[in-house]
Amino acid sequence: MFSLSRRSALFATAGAAALLQGCAHTAAAGHAKPRHYVLVHGAWHGGWAWSKAAPLLRAAGHTVSVPTLSGLGERAHVAAGTSGLHVHVQDVTAHLMMEDLRDVVLVGHSYAGCVVSGVLGERTGRVAHAVYVDALVPMQGQALASFVPAPVKAEYEKLAAQNAVVPPRPPEAWGPMWGITDPAMVAWATPRILPQAARSFTETVQGDPMAENVRRSFLKCAQNPNPLFKSIGAGIRKDARYQYAEVDGHHDVMLLDAPRFVEALLKLG
Repeated sequence: MFSLSRRSALFATAGAAALLQGCAHTAAAGHAKPRHYVLVHGAWHGGWAWSKAAPLLRAAGHTVSVPTLSGLGERAHVAAGTSGLHVHVQDVTAHLMMEDLRDVVLVGHSYAGCVVSGVLGERTGRVAHAVYVDALVPMQGQALASFVPAPVKAEYEKLAAQNAVVPPRPPEAWGPMWGITDPAMVAWATPRILPQAARSFTETVQGDPMAENVRRSFLKCAQNPNPLFKSIGAGIRKDARYQYAEVDGHHDVMLLDAPRFVEALLKLG
């Protein structure tokens, strides 16, 4: 994916192998049987966000699927302006049903916390463990816009009324915001970071995400300085309904340090 010198590549491979060995041990200790992980990407991203983490989960003995939400990634041509949260929830619930997936670990990163809450609100009976990774954790009637300043919310609502998209910020802004600063990774990610329907940010969670009896965990990226996610993490940490853990990485840790992310994810059980 990214060019490395032969020596750097050898060190990286050795480090990943050592951490992967730890992941496999964690998986064996935590589960008597393999699990299926459904990994849901955050805003402006696509299924490609899991391109480093998914192979490590598979190597640890699990099965994985990485659905790309409508209007994003390789599905950017699918009704980009009207593919909001409600469509994204349908994307994932349909994926669970069509693939006949049961007892899954549903993982949502960042914005996808809204998608996870929406899927839980649908009460599919197919999710065993919901994991919010440095994510929003909305309740019924809440949207991403519920967590942002009033002027930003008003702009999202204006764009949503026009079936418009929210363009990503330029790389010099989203790079540091998500921890992506390596020039090679910035160059690789830039054409993949795409506009997203404003409806994604204004549509609310329809059902009660707490109605279904599932395990719930929150994995905080410790190096993310964003005060919003710090505040959400601090609140969840006090909520006995969630298992709280941290991973020593930035917001896009699944890309920046996939072995460490996978190790932390597997430790959640």
